[in-house]
Amino acid sequence: MHPRILLLETASRRCDVALIEGDRCIAERGSMDLQGFQHAEKLHVYIEDVLRHADMRVADLDAVGLSAGPGSYTGLRIGASAAKGLVAPHGLPLIAYSSLEALAVGARESLGSSAEPYGIWAAMDARRMEVYSALFAASGERRTADAPQLLEEVPILEGFPEELPIYGVGDGVEKAQTGWPALRRLPLDYAQARHGAPLALRAWERKDFVEAAAFTPNYLKAFRAGVPRLGLPKL
Repeated sequence: MHPRILLLETASRRCDVALIEGDRCIAERGSMDLQGFQHAEKLHVYIEDVLRHADMRVADLDAVGLSAGPGSYTGLRIGASAAKGLVAPHGLPLIAYSSLEALAVGARESLGSSAEPYGIWAAMDARRMEVYSALFAASGERRTADAPQLLEEVPILEGFPEELPIYGVGDGVEKAQTGWPALRRLPLDYAQARHGAPLALRAWERKDFVEAAAFTPNYLKAFRAGVPRLGLPKL
């Protein structure tokens, strides 16, 4: 029997929920918050809609998967709170995976099957001239850890031939292109919940679960309060 996993994506301006059964997405719901940050109001509605569409209850799930950062401090906090509220009453496993790795999955989906090797640079806008970023091979293999990066510095492409094309994915890519003109930008700024499916399934197979009560998202940087820019809290 294939595991039924509810996936939550709240690390960016996109609030997204997907329900997978094995490698098949059976329901999804999401939206963009371009002018405001309304994840707290929308997330539980989307969860209810997805479960209703599949004629399921939370108790019917096998696990909950969460895009656990880096990303928006507020978005990650909302997602973590919702995930904990879902798993605790039913004793469900909680799966946490990198928001940047989910973006890389979306990049591979966008590129499709290719005989040519390439690299993926996943980058999420942090603040000012910083991004959260990580490098991945075309196979999905991680090459660098998730980390804040100053855009004055081009990432060190260890293990990548100089001529290898590097595709950028995420809302941090646009402002990086000035200093890295060879970077090929993909038209995917935000991960969707379903992009976490292979990561959640891998964790399920390995029984790689996190302790829900003690779980904290991977913020990478301390929260800095301020006036939201474009509807998003400062990161």
